[in-house]
Amino acid sequence: MNILSRANKNREITIRPMVIDDMEQVRDVGQIAWSDLATQDIGRRFRYPKRSERLIKAYMAADPDGCLVAEIDGKIVGSAFCHIWGNVGWIGPLEVLPMNQNDGVGKALLGACEHHLSEKGCDVIGLETMSHLPKNLHFYLSSKYSPISLILVMEKQMMSKGTHPHFTEEIDISHLEHTLGDIARLGRSISPSLDYSSEVKITVERRMGHVLVSKREGKVVGLAILHTYQRDEESRYSSIKAVIVDPERSDQEEIFDSLLDRCEQISSSMGKDHILVRLSAESPTLYNHMLSRSYSLKGANIRMIKKGNYEENGIYQITSWAG
Repeated sequence: MNILSRANKNREITIRPMVIDDMEQVRDVGQIAWSDLATQDIGRRFRYPKRSERLIKAYMAADPDGCLVAEIDGKIVGSAFCHIWGNVGWIGPLEVLPMNQNDGVGKALLGACEHHLSEKGCDVIGLETMSHLPKNLHFYLSSKYSPISLILVMEKQMMSKGTHPHFTEEIDISHLEHTLGDIARLGRSISPSLDYSSEVKITVERRMGHVLVSKREGKVVGLAILHTYQRDEESRYSSIKAVIVDPERSDQEEIFDSLLDRCEQISSSMGKDHILVRLSAESPTLYNHMLSRSYSLKGANIRMIKKGNYEENGIYQITSWAG
């Protein structure tokens, strides 16, 4: 897929799939774009770290045609990544060099992502963006995205290694294929279009972190995906990508806590100082539960949808569309 569109000053924008030789340019674009955004946001110069090569390679392995770069005059000036979870497609991150942010590059990348996800059969297309930045909100609202929920960014400082929780087990490469059917079923119980199988596979196969399941009577009733791929010198954080629990269970809170306990224990054992999580603000019960577990509110994103409808069943659910 090569898409041509016209930029300002009569320069053409080329959108094409990312290749491995683009890696350093893509990492540079991301660093420059986020450093500029952070500098404007906090009012002082800030140098943002480069995105992990392992993360980018994992995205490329999961969906090679959904990892896109934008070029002007042969130079990469932007990039974007698509993610497909069953029939749910989401976009992020989308990054453009500051000097090219008024050249139509972002719109071209966004349109190419939407086209790719539609071609892949996604009946839901959405994304998350920071809620306090008017420029970001204008960009997506003017691209016909509609806000559907506030996503809270919370973190917890790791104090000790803790104990090994009951009823959880880690999925390794040898047990992966036997578990994917149960994971797909669990995802659909949360939202009809949702399937975490691709995220689980890439996390295990690319050693991005840890996949945990909770079982009752041999049945998978809970899932957690914990990202710990950053080396200690790169990041002291781990990040919970998802915790989902069968909404029909009467013991949802217990299952949720057992998975969260295990995520925290793994994070501490790997020397991580903090654990980061993103969750919907639609459930005050879940928010207050996280406060009771010593998580604190650090910020908020907005989840936005352009195609389809997306709702989640149950209270104890964490699903993040942050790239």
